[in-house]
Amino acid sequence: MQLTPPTLEQAYRQFFPVVRERCRRLLGNGDEASDVAQETFIRLWRAGECRKPPRDAAAWIHRTALHLAIDRLRGQKARASWAEQLGHRGGQVLDLHEVIHNRQLLAFLAQRLPADVLEAGVLHRADGLSQPDVARVLGCSERTVRRLLTELDERLSRLKEHAS
Repeated sequence: MQLTPPTLEQAYRQFFPVVRERCRRLLGNGDEASDVAQETFIRLWRAGECRKPPRDAAAWIHRTALHLAIDRLRGQKARASWAEQLGHRGGQVLDLHEVIHNRQLLAFLAQRLPADVLEAGVLHRADGLSQPDVARVLGCSERTVRRLLTELDERLSRLKEHAS
């Protein structure tokens, strides 16, 4: 059975809240997350990707949103106020130092890791996607995902050694 491709409106209704929330978790800022999510759907429309089968369109949306969020992280300076740094996890207020540390670590890694390695790591480790799901989102094989995650572990290990 062939699924019909979603329209832009259907894709927007289905994926925008998920994309915006994911970007908010990555960026730590709701306004920037909304901007990234909106830019994702503008690019979806311009590229004509919403005419593809739903599974392909969904992978394209998630991959593009992740790329845009990582680009934002790379350009992001310490411009967030203390109030914006406060976050929540599971209904619990996080320790301010933990939140700041996590944001700084992610920005640090965005500057030092290849985009594909960082993307695979975020999708698998932060978003909790399985390796087959990461492969679908990134448009690569599961073997490539395993290689990227191994490279991530090796690079993180080297970074820890240099920090010691």
